[in-house]
Amino acid sequence: MEVLIPILGVFLGGPLVLVIVLASITSRIERDRKARVRQWAIANGWRFQERAYAPWTNRLPGRNRHGLGVTVTGMMGGRWVTIAEYHYQTTSSSGDSTTTHTHRYVAVLVLLDRPHPWLAVRRRGLMSQFGRALFGDKPTATGNVMFDSRYRVEAADAGHAKAMVSPPLIAAHIAGMVPQWSLVGNELLAYAPAGVFKDPNMIPGYAGPLMHVADLLGPVDFSGPSDR
Repeated sequence: MEVLIPILGVFLGGPLVLVIVLASITSRIERDRKARVRQWAIANGWRFQERAYAPWTNRLPGRNRHGLGVTVTGMMGGRWVTIAEYHYQTTSSSGDSTTTHTHRYVAVLVLLDRPHPWLAVRRRGLMSQFGRALFGDKPTATGNVMFDSRYRVEAADAGHAKAMVSPPLIAAHIAGMVPQWSLVGNELLAYAPAGVFKDPNMIPGYAGPLMHVADLLGPVDFSGPSDR
């Protein structure tokens, strides 16, 4: 019996030991991943943050102000760009059990050369499509039937929106070349479902589609009362 007690302890403690070992391995992998991103940032003259806070998280799904993880900021094409890991969590219940699901995104922020009234282009959901069919287009509609059926333009100033959402930008949206986006002040923001940064060399690629939006935004000389 005295011999069986230590053996029994090994069997009972086995799962706990396995959990500890797996947690240690996961932690080491995560440290190594962040170290690679930090080294990439330093080598390319970018700023690295392991965790960041920014007001624009309230424009992301979940609006989790503590949701930014690894974040890098640097110059691309003459513009300041921030690329960040972002997450928020939701819970669902079934009987006595509760499940937590983590939603992960990569957020991209591009700073424009000057501020603009609030503006956004978003994909239409079913309710938006139904509302358009029922009530017709809003003043921010572009007049391009294909674009207006797939996307809606939200804006503080309809005239400014029509000037900013240029025909080349409309065509890029129709072709699926650019993401939905929002612009507040001079902060152009987009996001997409994604995991974490595994290959640092792929990081600049996340900014490409939104940089394309910045390049295609129509040049306007706006100095109205809603300009900020």
